[in-house]
Amino acid sequence: MNTELEVVNLKSGNNIVFKEIKDKFSNNLEIVYGIGVSLYANHVITEKSNSWEFSSFCTDPVKLFNLSDIIDKRPANPNEITIFNKLFDNKKLDKVDKEYLKNNYGKEI
Repeated sequence: MNTELEVVNLKSGNNIVFKEIKDKFSNNLEIVYGIGVSLYANHVITEKSNSWEFSSFCTDPVKLFNLSDIIDKRPANPNEITIFNKLFDNKKLDKVDKEYLKNNYGKEI
């Protein structure tokens, strides 16, 4: 499922790779409805440990975001398409996928 995948950067700071499902009602309300994966790599540091949390699931068709919340929108690149497809198929991300997320979407929390 890699046709027409796009990535948006939202005002909230979230990045989503998604496939839009055209829905007249949602489109009239300027809402994007579709299947999506939130792209993230969160470095969680506590007193006792530090670990990474990565994108881990693909949504069912849902309201993803409002058009007014988009800062930037572009076609998904091959790495993002691979991540979307793996999570859509309920497969785990591998080391290469996680490294891509760290390098492009990593942040400390």
